[in-house]
Amino acid sequence: MKNIKNLFELIAIKNPIHAKYLNKISLTNEDEIEFENLISYYLQNNISLQEQCECYLTILNDTLEETKYFIENNSYRYKSFEEVKDKVYFNETYMKKYMIGLALSSYIWIAHIKVRKYFENYLQSKSKHDNYFEIGPGHGEFFTKAVKSLKFDYYLGLDLSPTSCELTKNMVENQVKNLINNCEFLCKDFFQFQFHKKADLIVIGEVLEHVEQPLEFLKRAKDLLSDEGEIFATIPINAPAIDHIYLFTHPTEIFEMAKKADLKIKQYECFMANDYSLEKALKFKNAITMAVVFEK
Repeated sequence: MKNIKNLFELIAIKNPIHAKYLNKISLTNEDEIEFENLISYYLQNNISLQEQCECYLTILNDTLEETKYFIENNSYRYKSFEEVKDKVYFNETYMKKYMIGLALSSYIWIAHIKVRKYFENYLQSKSKHDNYFEIGPGHGEFFTKAVKSLKFDYYLGLDLSPTSCELTKNMVENQVKNLINNCEFLCKDFFQFQFHKKADLIVIGEVLEHVEQPLEFLKRAKDLLSDEGEIFATIPINAPAIDHIYLFTHPTEIFEMAKKADLKIKQYECFMANDYSLEKALKFKNAITMAVVFEK
């Protein structure tokens, strides 16, 4: 795949140490095609390979910097939305780099690759329903896969960041063509927006660590569910990033949060960075992404 090869070569030039990791990546044929298409999509939107490289290295280097702080201080650098909103969410230049870099990492970072596959398999297991809500769709990857699944009649994406809203809408429209008519994208605050429908599935992909009160966020999501509705959430544990403000340190904290929100956990799985075992990741406080399906 020409674009993947060229992108990896650019990254290797800028970061020779990371090149060793890139050389070990083994993608399925399906992943290679999707990754190639993602890079091509950005190229078509005048985001050069050099720029894509810079976006990826921005997210990589910032994550490494925050990891260093986390190791030294046993906490995330920032604790409030107020501290990060202008650095990230309302900083158009940075937010664009951040979202593109994250999208690319979905085909590069082990845990991100596995979480994406887990979500795809979960979607395939769902029967046909009415309404899909995604809170914080970010770069639009999960949202796009949901629309392509044809499992729902209506799709709503809600995000606080204007940049994220635009990126999601543009990517989804490019990928799903006329199915965009079944979608709505709104730049609104989740806690203040008045929903007029109940959701059969609410997706919260790496959002709870971005809010000061994740329990209240989860309770709000529960109130929006239909009787048989579910919440699919991915929750980073010991996973520092520039805009992560709520620190989850162990999967048991998610179990407790579910109880307090009066939700049951239907299924879950943990995905570790560096392909560590769960025990090793917890021992060394290495990043974990926990995928959870909640139900009433």
